[in-house]
Amino acid sequence: MLPLDGVKVLDLSHAAAGPCCTMLLADMGADVVKIEPVNGELFRYAGAGSMFVNINRNKRDMALDLRTEEGRQIALKLAERADVLVESFTPGTVDRLGLGYNAISQINPRIIYCSISGFGQTGPYRERPGYDPLAQAMSGMMVTTGEPDRPPVRTSVSTIDYGTGMFGAYAIALALLQRQKTDQGQMIDAALLDTAVFYTAHLTTNYILTSQLPARLGSANVGFAPNQVFETKDGLIFIGVATEKAWQSFCQVLGLNDLIQDPRFDTNVNRMLNREELVKTLSSTLKQYTSEELEAKLVAVDIPCGPLLNVDEVIDNPQVIARGMLIDVDHPEKGKIKITRMPISLSEAAPEIRLQAPMLGEHTNEILKELGYSEAETSQLAEKGIILQHM
Repeated sequence: MLPLDGVKVLDLSHAAAGPCCTMLLADMGADVVKIEPVNGELFRYAGAGSMFVNINRNKRDMALDLRTEEGRQIALKLAERADVLVESFTPGTVDRLGLGYNAISQINPRIIYCSISGFGQTGPYRERPGYDPLAQAMSGMMVTTGEPDRPPVRTSVSTIDYGTGMFGAYAIALALLQRQKTDQGQMIDAALLDTAVFYTAHLTTNYILTSQLPARLGSANVGFAPNQVFETKDGLIFIGVATEKAWQSFCQVLGLNDLIQDPRFDTNVNRMLNREELVKTLSSTLKQYTSEELEAKLVAVDIPCGPLLNVDEVIDNPQVIARGMLIDVDHPEKGKIKITRMPISLSEAAPEIRLQAPMLGEHTNEILKELGYSEAETSQLAEKGIILQHM
C-alpha cells in the first residue's frame, strides 16, 4: 500500500508546475484524473512531448471542454468526489469558469484546493501570466547566473516549475494531515515567483548584511574558492573546495604545497579576494590531467568533484544506473523511452510506474461511466465536441 492510496485528485493544471505536483501525488498512490482541453494541452506537443511523458505518468486522462456548461457540470461532479483539486490557471480564470475555490468548497467543504500560478492569488501582479524563466528573471536569479562578462542566462531546466510543484505537493500532504484532525479542507496558494524568491534567500540576506549586490560568477561559488568548473586535458570538471582541510588536501595531492602558505590563498577569505589569480594559478596544473585522472586523485582525498556530463553520458553513469533513476518504458506512440523515477526512496512505500502518461482523452469513457453517464449520454457529449474519446 502506498501512502496516498484512496486519495482522489482532480487535476485541472497544465504546463509543468501543476502536473509535477500531481505526478508526485500519483506516484505515491493517489488516483489522479487529469483534465485536458479537447485539443490537448500545450506541453503534450512541446519538445517532442518529453516533459509531458515524465510528469503526467500514473494519471488518468479526460479530454473535456470546461467552457461549456456540460463540461463544467462534469468537472463539478468530479470535484464533489475529490479529496484534492489542483489548478494552474491565471488567477480569476477558474472563477469565471465557475470552478474556483469558493464554488468548489460549497459542494465539497473537505476539498484541499491548490492553486498554482506565476505570481499568486494576491498582489498587483496576480492576473499576469507567469512562467519559469520569468520567475527567474524577476527574483534575482537570472541576473546572477552566467559569466561576468556576458549577459545573464536562465537555467536550462524548469527549476522553478518543479520546485513549485514540489512545494504544492508538500502543502497538499500537510493539508491532508490537518484534515484528519479538523475534517475541514482549505485552499493552498503556490506561486512561481514565491519559489524563486525562496531560492534566492541567501542572496537577499547577504545584500541586507553587506549592501553588496551579488555578481555573476559563472560556475564559481559566492562563498568558497576554488569551487567551480575547471578545464582538464580532455574536458571540464567541477571541483568544490569548501574547508581549509579540503584546501590543504587539494594542494598536497596535486603537489601544490607552496600554495598552502601563500598569503594570497592561505584562507578562504583570501582565496575569494584573489579568486582570479587563484584560478589562473591552478589552471595550468589542472590541464595536465585528464578529467578521469583528476577525479580519481581528488576523490581519494575526499574532495567533491566530477566531470561535466552531457545527457548521453548521464544515461550511462554508474551511479545513476545503481540508483535506478532512469526507467525503461514502452510508450504506445513513442516506442521505447526512458523516464525518471521520483528522486526519493521510502523503504516501506516504493512508488512504481503503474500508468504511462496517458493519450489525450484515454480514460474519458471510463471516468464518465464512474460518474454514472450512460453510453448514449457519452456519445452525445462527444458529438457536441464537449469531450474527446480516445480511439
